[in-house]
Amino acid sequence: MISNLTLRFFRNEKLELTCIRHCVYLARHKTLLSMRYDVILHADEPRYWVMLLSTLVGGLLLVKHFDRIPAENRTQARKTLGYTLIAGNLLLPLYAAIHPDQELSLQRSLPLHFCGLNYVLIAINCFAMNRTVYTFTTFLGTIGALHSFLTPQLTVGDAPLVLVDYCIRHGSILFVPIVMTRTYGMRFPNRGWLQTYGLAVAVSTVVAFINWAINVYAPGPVTANYMYMWEPPKVSNPLVRPDLGWPWYQIPLHIALLLHLVVIHLIYRKAAPVA
Repeated sequence: MISNLTLRFFRNEKLELTCIRHCVYLARHKTLLSMRYDVILHADEPRYWVMLLSTLVGGLLLVKHFDRIPAENRTQARKTLGYTLIAGNLLLPLYAAIHPDQELSLQRSLPLHFCGLNYVLIAINCFAMNRTVYTFTTFLGTIGALHSFLTPQLTVGDAPLVLVDYCIRHGSILFVPIVMTRTYGMRFPNRGWLQTYGLAVAVSTVVAFINWAINVYAPGPVTANYMYMWEPPKVSNPLVRPDLGWPWYQIPLHIALLLHLVVIHLIYRKAAPVA
């Protein structure tokens, strides 16, 4: 007869073996899982140019459409745009919720990248018309959209609807602030670029702790890497220096961010004087 002690031993040993096998599985499939999530698009792919050109054409048509709206209809048009953007924010989560092959996870599906956050904020600001939100989304939305098309990294795979969402999302954060500037007369404060940098640092610091909490207390097959505060992006970009290690790879990104903010400030100041 096997004693209770022996049974407990074998049960514990079985549990240990199960855990070991699970770890080995994850280790062997780590690269596969990363490829599934972090898909890099290259300029030699036809879909890259289809996405880029369709986004540019759609964005310019949006700007021209709002230019032609009579003054008495502009408030309603702005609210309609806001409702459309809210629906756009719900598109991918709803698709992931009903489609078994599209992942919906804490690690990758929260709107905590700067582009995702700006996509939410521009929708809200169609109703709020808040100057601080406008400034934040115009600066960081422009930077995020431009780099997202120069070096696109799709963090949740490349299913057809994901590609469509990518174009709508990044086209919106680039062109909706232009609509707010041209049609609705919104302007930066005098030191808006510096204010935006301070907010970006504060927000990304909070997101770094969110990444840590998710990765420690709710680990998944891939790590939470919102705003690339856990590890650098996988794209080929001279500003991305993974060889520097954490957190030093963020230094060139911060320098580049400041330079981008100044350039965008100068462009908008020339096109639409600072308030």
